[in-house]
Amino acid sequence: MTELEFEEDYYAILGVEDEAAPEDIRKAYLKLAKKLHPDRFPNDEQGKQAAQAEFRRVTQAHYVLGEPERRAEYDRLRQLAKARNILKNADPTQSSGSPSAPTDQSQTTTQSQTAVDETINQKWAAKHLGRADDYYRRRHYKEAETAIKEAIRLVPNEAKFRNKLAEIYLARGWKTYAMTEVQAALKLDPKDPDARNLEAKIKAAGRGMPGKGEKKGFFSQLKDLFGGKTKV
Repeated sequence: MTELEFEEDYYAILGVEDEAAPEDIRKAYLKLAKKLHPDRFPNDEQGKQAAQAEFRRVTQAHYVLGEPERRAEYDRLRQLAKARNILKNADPTQSSGSPSAPTDQSQTTTQSQTAVDETINQKWAAKHLGRADDYYRRRHYKEAETAIKEAIRLVPNEAKFRNKLAEIYLARGWKTYAMTEVQAALKLDPKDPDARNLEAKIKAAGRGMPGKGEKKGFFSQLKDLFGGKTKV
């Protein structure tokens, strides 16, 4: 999920309670989708644009809340955001002691918040990597790309996430993008064996020796074009 999603209240956007049942969320979305449909503004370009912008927010809210796993993740991130705010707004003057106590308390609070953030980010990044692996095995490359980019956003300095994105790009036939990610991984860890192996595969593909990755990329493009499942 993006930083915007930490700030957006998707329940409020759909006009439902935090404990709303899945069916209530679906009904709320359908009602708003009908209300914001472009056909309702045939002669009002400004109104149509405003409706389209709001519809995108409504659609994103339903995308997150309408699927149990994404909703659970969103709820967890909201709780984390609230915890951050509590830490951020904690009054260091509540600690008794020497005059330096407020500063020490503030530093401790900041360090605690950072540790919590890093732990949570690592956890969710690993979860996104698992999703990316699953999508990749099923040749759902677009979804795999989205999942691994979330992992990179949460933990940008992890070479294995860059390698996975490079692998996905190579499977889609995007060798230049794949090499860019490999180079990013090698910058993080110059001795990373997975990055070196991917680098060799990409160079081989560039010399006109297509491997399994490029074959997947070709059929992936056919699947995107016709919207069906294509098996290699």
